[in-house]
Amino acid sequence: MVEFYIDSNVFFYARIMDRSYGRSCANVVRRVASKQLDASTSVLVPIEVANAMSKYGLAKDVPTEIHAIVSLGLEIYPIEAADASEAAEFFRETGVSPYDCLHASVIRKNGLKDIVSADKDFDKFEWLRRTDPRSIPGTPH
Repeated sequence: MVEFYIDSNVFFYARIMDRSYGRSCANVVRRVASKQLDASTSVLVPIEVANAMSKYGLAKDVPTEIHAIVSLGLEIYPIEAADASEAAEFFRETGVSPYDCLHASVIRKNGLKDIVSADKDFDKFEWLRRTDPRSIPGTPH
């Protein structure tokens, strides 16, 4: 089974029930929770979700959301200094957000090749396969 790295926008769009991605992202999260989807993420993701929620006016819900993400049972990879150095190189090569470059670094370090994300910038990494949350089998559009 393919192990998917789950990007922060999947959790955020599921939380706010985004018009375009909310239902499919919520289904991805349910599939992760029920072990129907082999998934991992990094420690950066819950913090990115918390930041997005704070900006969206949901600061009071941040602790609950972080707890929910870390309680899903998916592998949560740490971030190390070497990851930041590699992310800087990815940034130089691609011009993609430094946060996304850090995700790419963690993905590569852990031998992964697949990410579930609505963010098309991940398509700029030739070695990385991005799957749109709406195209995960069984997810509503």
